[in-house]
Amino acid sequence: MTQNILEQIPSKGIVVLTFNRPERRNALSIAMMRSLVQRLDELGQHGQVRVAILRGAGPVFCAGLDLAEASNPALVQDSAQCVADTLRTLRYSPLVTIAAVHGGAYAGGAGVVAACDMAVGADDLQIGFPEARRGLLPALITDVLQTKVREGDLAELFLVGNPIDAVRAQQIGLLQRLAPSDRVLGVAMELARGILAGGPQTIIDTKELLHRAFDSSKPIEHTDHSSIEDHLKARNSAEAREGLKAFLEKRPPSWMEPG
Repeated sequence: MTQNILEQIPSKGIVVLTFNRPERRNALSIAMMRSLVQRLDELGQHGQVRVAILRGAGPVFCAGLDLAEASNPALVQDSAQCVADTLRTLRYSPLVTIAAVHGGAYAGGAGVVAACDMAVGADDLQIGFPEARRGLLPALITDVLQTKVREGDLAELFLVGNPIDAVRAQQIGLLQRLAPSDRVLGVAMELARGILAGGPQTIIDTKELLHRAFDSSKPIEHTDHSSIEDHLKARNSAEAREGLKAFLEKRPPSWMEPG
């Protein structure tokens, strides 16, 4: 795709996007974040790809922001905006996003993990938020972490700042699966294939439903009303008719691409 991000299509409907700055521990540069956002937007529009798996080249997934850029007064605004765009795109893309994480994920890199819909971590993984030790505030990352991590655990991550291992990361909700380092991508692919078994539009709608359910800014009465509407809309959809018919006929459903 670009020099900073590599793209592979290992199977129909699945794309693997690899951070490719191993010499900088895959630090999130402005150029790399812009490339990622642009490509996710493009893939989300044409409907042929439904799942995006993110991984990192070299010994770590992502060391966080490119601090050379983040400390440059002329680039601070652009860098911050790119972080916000990246986290928002990963979370709200119509694609299901899966982080396949190994080695280490720190600061903004750990934020990328949290922004994905789910994450598979290697057993050697370390995750850390050292922002306070650098005089930085993890404000943008908090927006995505608060839907996955309890307040006390989040306080420990941010205020103490020590890295946690993969087992602890799964316990507090940052990871959904653990795997040996050589199996991380394979487990992510298994999850992706499970997602592809669902109706394309149904998966998109379900992702939106989950976002609303965990968005504390939504009034409860609004959420309840929307849930009923969404349930009825799905119940009467073509995908629901095909899915139920296929179940009764004991065959895989034949999904139409969303459009």
